[in-house]
Amino acid sequence: MRIFKMLPGLVFGLIFLAGGLFFMWQFAGTTLVSWQHMQSWQASQAHLLEVSGRDNSTYARYRYDVSGVIYESERVSVTQFNDNIGDYQNKLQWRLSKMHEAGQTISIWVNPLDPAQAVIDRNMRWGLLAFMVGFCSIFVLIGLLVMVFTVKSKASSSHHSTSNRLAKNANSRPLPNLTALRHEWQKGLKDPDYKETFVEYRQRRIKQNKQQDKDIENQSDWKKRKGWQAARIRSNARYGMWVNWGFAVFVNAFYMPFVLDIPKEMAKGNYALLVLLLFVLIGVLLIYRAIKSTLEYKRFGKVVFEMDPYPGAIGGHVGGHVMVPKLAYELLSTAGANCTVRLECVYSYVSGSGDNRSRNENIRWAQKGEPKVTRRGKGVALGFRFDIPEKLPSSDVVQKNAYNFWRLIVKADIKGVDLNREYNIPVFKNIGAPKTSRHVRHDVSAQHVKQKQVDAQAIKVAINKGDLNIKNLSRAMRYKEHNDEIHLSFPMFRNKLLVIFSAIFAGGFGFASVSMIFGAIDGGWAGIFMGVFSLPFLLVAVVSVVAFIYMAFNNLRVQVSSNGVHVLRRLLFIPIYRRHLNSQEIAQLNIKRTGSTGQGIDKVEHFKILAEDKLGKRFAIAEDIDGEVAAEHFKDYLARRLNLESTQVNVKADMA
Repeated sequence: MRIFKMLPGLVFGLIFLAGGLFFMWQFAGTTLVSWQHMQSWQASQAHLLEVSGRDNSTYARYRYDVSGVIYESERVSVTQFNDNIGDYQNKLQWRLSKMHEAGQTISIWVNPLDPAQAVIDRNMRWGLLAFMVGFCSIFVLIGLLVMVFTVKSKASSSHHSTSNRLAKNANSRPLPNLTALRHEWQKGLKDPDYKETFVEYRQRRIKQNKQQDKDIENQSDWKKRKGWQAARIRSNARYGMWVNWGFAVFVNAFYMPFVLDIPKEMAKGNYALLVLLLFVLIGVLLIYRAIKSTLEYKRFGKVVFEMDPYPGAIGGHVGGHVMVPKLAYELLSTAGANCTVRLECVYSYVSGSGDNRSRNENIRWAQKGEPKVTRRGKGVALGFRFDIPEKLPSSDVVQKNAYNFWRLIVKADIKGVDLNREYNIPVFKNIGAPKTSRHVRHDVSAQHVKQKQVDAQAIKVAINKGDLNIKNLSRAMRYKEHNDEIHLSFPMFRNKLLVIFSAIFAGGFGFASVSMIFGAIDGGWAGIFMGVFSLPFLLVAVVSVVAFIYMAFNNLRVQVSSNGVHVLRRLLFIPIYRRHLNSQEIAQLNIKRTGSTGQGIDKVEHFKILAEDKLGKRFAIAEDIDGEVAAEHFKDYLARRLNLESTQVNVKADMA
């Protein structure tokens, strides 16, 4: 029966796999075979009878003589399909048209085994071939991934459901019926601060039951996971090194035959082949990454994390010592050296479906700090512990499909090759093991909290003094002060990474969609398929272009004084809207979260400050502020500059 459940996924993947292979052969394969055959054809001369063309195709009819027999042919190039990649078609049409007008003969290549076959240009367009192979490979890869994920997910879900069923039968309690659940919910309603609806309460109880089942399974099976049998946990450095080398060798081996032809084809003037240098660059970067991971592993060898307590405890401690036998204590004591430990609770999941499936991570909790460094033989021991909140999830023993895991990252920036190790560690709640460290007193969590308080106080002091050059504001804002006015400017291209990402996204999808549309013209039944397939690419391209234009070119100018605020929003130099409010017309200022970048300790939340008039209309007077603390204090600063009363300042941030 399981094969029938896998059938839709397997069929879907097979369609993409077969389609990718078919079109790779139809376009790239036949072109390469034709080019190889043509290298043995003989040179001859021909008279042009007719020349015409468009941006994506060139037509020519010519007559030639072989051993007294007259032949006519219309084949122009190695490829026999339309394309508008580069300016090849325009240059070829211009050259043939000039020769036709002048009545000149042209050089052609004739098949000695079949003189009826001839071609004008027998050179390979390597850039076009690389594009065809790369484009079709995407669909082949999608098909393979869908089929592999289908088989793996069904197999793992079958195993997982069996183990869950056994655990539930032995230990778990069934969820109460709806009547009992409603009674439980109604008891909670006696608390005036209780705002949960019955549907929300029921969903929460279902999640709690599922988590209890996972905890029961983890409690009985967690030591069976490879690498968790003892308190000495090894990193994934060796595995990662071999993965890096495998990927680097595969990619470079795939493109090496094309790369080796670059000098020979360049001598023939085929400069389009230079596009393959992009793949050479990618291959070099992959080799560099593999070499870097190899040097790191060779320098430091096995670096073991000795857990204390073992396993880590939700609501208790995660800690211990990372033993680095090949790292000298003196290296960490030199100026510029830096050593950090980071602990993350990560939820890993697969999003999307079909060709949009991808694995993502959501870091639910993270802290970072400096460990205590002590001598241990010729090396060092890095001691630390973290305080873990109660409500975080345990590590999942079966880490497939969607799962939770805990990751420890240890880094040391030192002279020479840096230390960089990651550990997938067991962290659980309520399994009867010790919850606190027995031998570690160095509290990284306290260090982390203290540093956040110091940073928040520094931001508050700076803004209260009117120093707006702090990083949280200056990344996107420019300001100057004149008399009692302050002028705020939020210029174009202030979000450079988002602009670059949207430009690449828009350019990639735009190029792909336009190429497919032009390729579909006069492409027969294959063109119809390609035209339909281009529609999603076109839609994404349009949305991406609009997003790029707005993110790149919108700019905001704000003037703030004791009399009021004046706002001008423009797209490039074209005004979109203007607003002016006197101080008496402003009902309140509040902040609104607009998004975030990064994850874990690197996560930065972005806010804007809104002025609200007495009719409830809002407009932005500051935006792209990094961090809630900076947004709150900057809001209060602007309120003071506007002479707003305390009742006009919304102290509680609007997080909607």
